[in-house]
Amino acid sequence: MTEMYQAVARLFADKINALFESEKTLEEKFKTMYAGLPFDRTEHWAGIIYSILRDAWLEAGPVVKCDPTGMDRLQIMKHSQSLLDYNIFTQVLLNLQHYTGMNYMTGDAQKELDRIKQEWPKTFTLDPFAPKAKMLKAAATDEQKRYNDTISTIRALNIITAFTPQISFRVSPKGSTPAFADSRNISMIGMGGDKYLKTLSTLQTYYITWDSIPTMAYPLRAEKVDDKPAIVLLAADIPYEFKSKSGGEVLQDVLFARKIMYEVFKRMDITKEACIMIPRMQSILIVADVVSENLQAAFKHLKEQYPMLTLTEGPRA
Repeated sequence: MTEMYQAVARLFADKINALFESEKTLEEKFKTMYAGLPFDRTEHWAGIIYSILRDAWLEAGPVVKCDPTGMDRLQIMKHSQSLLDYNIFTQVLLNLQHYTGMNYMTGDAQKELDRIKQEWPKTFTLDPFAPKAKMLKAAATDEQKRYNDTISTIRALNIITAFTPQISFRVSPKGSTPAFADSRNISMIGMGGDKYLKTLSTLQTYYITWDSIPTMAYPLRAEKVDDKPAIVLLAADIPYEFKSKSGGEVLQDVLFARKIMYEVFKRMDITKEACIMIPRMQSILIVADVVSENLQAAFKHLKEQYPMLTLTEGPRA
C-alpha cells in the first residue's frame, strides 16, 4: 500500500506543480470546472484541488477504480509533502484538510455583538459601529484605544457569525506573493475570537505565535513587472523567484507562517492524529489531540531554530 500511495503522491505533486506554474495555468484549470464563473483565486479551490487528487488516485491508484477514501486522502497528503516546496504544499494542505473537528460558536458571537453595541458609551464621540469605521493609527486616549479594540472585536465576531467548515483558501502561482485569505475570512480572525472556537472533546486548540520574523526571502535584483518597479527575491528551499511590487514585507510574513506549518506537518502523522492548521498574521492556529506529543516535539525543534516562537494551549488571554 505504501508504494501505491507514493506513486499517487508523485503524480499528484506533478499535477500540482503544473497547476501552480502561472496565473494562466490556474485560470485554465478553474475554467475547466467553472466555465460560467469569473476566474477567482479564492473561491472553489478546495473542490478544484480535491479533483486533482482524485484524478491522480484514479490514474495511479488501485486497479479497481473508485473514489479515494478519507484515509487515502490523508496518505496522499502525507506522502506528497516532501515532493512540494513549503509555499505550494501549504496552499494545497489548506484546501484539502477537513475543518469538521472545529467550530465557531456563531450564536454566542451574535449575542456578544448585540451586547457590545448596547454597552458602547453614548458619551463617546467615536462610533465603531459606523459602516465605514476604521481603526486609528495612533490611539492615545482611553476612548481611542477602546474604539480600536472594539472595531477589532466587531470584525472578528462578524466573521465568526458567518463561519462554516466549507472553506476555500486563496491560491497564488509560483513567484507571486501569497496571502492570508480564504472564502470565509477565518484567516483574519484575531485573538478576540479564540474564546468562540470550540473543538471535539478529544481535541485541543494550540497557537504558535511570534512578534518578529527572520528574513525568509532575500532580494536579488530590481526589475519592472507590468511596467511597475518590483523587487525579485529568492527564498531558501523554494526553487523559483518571487516578484514583489510592494517591497516584499507581506511575502516575508506569509512565508514564515507557511514554513512553520510545513515543519509542524512534517513531524506529525495525520493518518493517526488530528492536525488542522490555519496560518494568520503572526500566528498559526492548530487543532490537535488533547495530548499531542508530536506537536510538542515539533514545537521544541522549531523553538531551537526560531527563539521568538511561543506555544499557547487553549484560548490566548
